[in-house]
Amino acid sequence: MTTPTSRPAGLSRRSFLRSAVGVAAMSAIGVPTLAACSSGGAAGGTARASSLTLPTYVAFAGPKPDLPGTADGVPPGYRVYPKDLVTTVEKPPLSGGKVSVMTNIFDPLPPSKDKNSAWQEVERKLGGSLDLTIVPASDWETKFQTVLAANELPDLTLLADPAAVNNLPAFLAAKCADLTPYLSGDKVKEYPNLANVPAIVWQACVVDDKLYGLPIPRSITGGSGFYNQRHLDEAGVGYPTSAEEFLAACKALTKPQQGRWAIVNSKGNTFFTMIQHMFGVPNGWRSDGGKLVRSFETEQYKAALEFAVQLVKAGVVVPGSDGIDSQARKNAFKAGKGAFVYDGFPAYPDYVKDMHRLDAKNDPRAFVPIAPAGGKAVTWSDNILFAYTLMKKADEARVKELLGVANFFAAPFGSTENLLLSYGVEGVDFTRDANGNPKQNAKGEAELTVPWKYIAGPPQTLFNADDPTYVDKAHADLGKLIALVVEDPTANLISPTDDKSGGDLGQALTDVRNDVIAGRKPMTAFDAAVKKWAKDGGDKIRGEFEQALGGASPR
Repeated sequence: MTTPTSRPAGLSRRSFLRSAVGVAAMSAIGVPTLAACSSGGAAGGTARASSLTLPTYVAFAGPKPDLPGTADGVPPGYRVYPKDLVTTVEKPPLSGGKVSVMTNIFDPLPPSKDKNSAWQEVERKLGGSLDLTIVPASDWETKFQTVLAANELPDLTLLADPAAVNNLPAFLAAKCADLTPYLSGDKVKEYPNLANVPAIVWQACVVDDKLYGLPIPRSITGGSGFYNQRHLDEAGVGYPTSAEEFLAACKALTKPQQGRWAIVNSKGNTFFTMIQHMFGVPNGWRSDGGKLVRSFETEQYKAALEFAVQLVKAGVVVPGSDGIDSQARKNAFKAGKGAFVYDGFPAYPDYVKDMHRLDAKNDPRAFVPIAPAGGKAVTWSDNILFAYTLMKKADEARVKELLGVANFFAAPFGSTENLLLSYGVEGVDFTRDANGNPKQNAKGEAELTVPWKYIAGPPQTLFNADDPTYVDKAHADLGKLIALVVEDPTANLISPTDDKSGGDLGQALTDVRNDVIAGRKPMTAFDAAVKKWAKDGGDKIRGEFEQALGGASPR
C-alpha cells in the first residue's frame, strides 16, 4: 500500500466523476447512444454507429425495498437494513493466487492488511491475496503516469481521468483486455453481479465498439447541491419557489454577527453550478436545429452570471470561501457556516451522518433548483458512473478469473458480500442496533476506508441508518432532480481540437468569469472573453462537433 508523504491539490470527487462520464451519457435519459470514442487523427469530429451488444441486464433478486427504484433511474430505498441477505458468490474466484489493483482514495488511508480484519476477511472470500496500491486522489495523475511510463500495469487499474491517456483507444487496444467476448449480451450472466448493472452504465465503458471498462455506477445526475432545513426553519424562511425568492431567503439567512451566511463557496466558484441549474443553463452544449451553442454563449448563462454577481455583492456568500478547497467547503457547511452548498448527490449520506453527529437538529437535504420568474430550471446528466476500471491484457483463463473478482466487488446491497465490503466483520467492525441496522465502531470506521468500492461497484441504493427519513427524502428529491435532467448532445462525440486545447480555452474563460463574480472585472470583460474563446478555437471545436453530430447514426 503506497503512503505518499504529501497531498497536493488535485482532482476533486466531482471533477473525477465528470471526467469519467465524459465518454458517454446520453442514453441515460432516452437519447440514442453513439460509440464513446474513435481512433485518433481525424480531421473533424467523429461519431459512428456501434454494432456492440451491451451486457444483458438481469436485476438482482434480493430483499424487497421499501421504496422501489424507478425506470427513470431513482435507486431503490430501504428504511431498515434487510434481514434476509443473499450470498451472491458461492465459490471464491481465486484459487490461492493474487490480484494486483491500483485505485485511489478520498478518505484517510486504512490500516495495512496485517492489521485490518475486514481486508483479511475479503481475501478469505476471494480465495487469494488482494494486493492494493492505494493512491490519494490528489496524487493520482502523477502515480498513473509513472505506472504508464514503466509499463507496469497491475491486473486492475482505475481510470481516474481518460484525458490522462494520450490516444486512449490506442492505449486500450495495446495494453488492456477487451471484455466484449466475456460480457456482451447474455455472456455477462456468468457474472450475476455484473449483470445487475444497467446497460446505460455499461455504455460509458465502450471505446471503439469494444467494452474495456468495469463500471462504478452512480445515479444519472450529480444533483444541484444541498441545504440545511434547520437554518431555514430558524430564520423563518420557507423553501424558495423562484430565484427572486432565493435571493430574499439568502439575505434573511445571512447573520455575520453569528458567523453564519447563506452560501458556502470554494475554489472555482463551485456555488455557480447551483445558479446555472436555476437559470436553465445547458449541459455543455445545446443543439438548435443541428447548430451548436456553448453553454456560456447563452442568455441563460449571462443571466446566471449576473445573478451570481448580485449574490456576492449582497454579502450572502461566506467571505473568503472562494479560496478554500473541497474538503474545507464540506466542513464549513457541516459546521453551519452556510445554509446552501454545492456538492455531488453521492455526498448526501455522508452529510447526513456527519451533521447529525454534530447536532441532531441539523437536517441536510438535496437542493432542487428553482427558476427565475418565467424561466425553467435544469439539472445535468453528469453522474452516470463514477469511473471505470481497466483490466490488463491476459489469457482467457486469467480474464475470467479477474472478472470473478470484479463480480465479487460488484455485489449489490442486500447481499452478504456487500455487508462485508460496506461495514466489515460483524462483532469486530460493527454490531447491530435494535432495528438490525449495522453500526460501525471506531475500528470499523478506520478499516473500511479500504477503497474496494473503486474497483467495481453495484448500482446505487438509498439507505442510511443514521437517519431513516433520509431514504424517503433522497428518493423523492432524486426523482425531482432526474425529471429536470438535460443532456449534452456532444457527450459521445469527439472533437480533436477540444481534446487538444479545449481545456486551456475553457480555463481562460473561467478565469475571467471568476473575476467577474468577485467584482474584479466588469461583465463586458466576460463578453470579450467569450468572443476570444470562439476566435482562438471555440468555433473550430463547434464545427467538429457539428460535423460529428450531423453524421451520427443512432444505435
